[in-house]
Amino acid sequence: MNAYELQALRHIFAMTIDECATWIAQTGDSESWRQWENGKCAIPDCVVEQLLAMRQQRKKHLHAIIEKINNRIGNNTMRFFPDLTAFQRVYPDGNFI
Repeated sequence: MNAYELQALRHIFAMTIDECATWIAQTGDSESWRQWENGKCAIPDCVVEQLLAMRQQRKKHLHAIIEKINNRIGNNTMRFFPDLTAFQRVYPDGNFI
């Protein structure tokens, strides 16, 4: 992982440098985190592993949400009707309004 990826993941997780230093690096050393993001120091393996695990967990959560939506409406698209007449052609007995 490089400095840009580190910074991008921090932004994806909507965390501040101080929060990352406390909760991900578990050192509370914000200056070290800044040096990693600036590329001045190598990122410790434990930090990389933690971020990759968090990214994987986030991916699982997103896929679960997508799956739930797809199961509810049948797929990931919604049918569009430009007007009531077009709707009634497909659902002649439907009284949804």
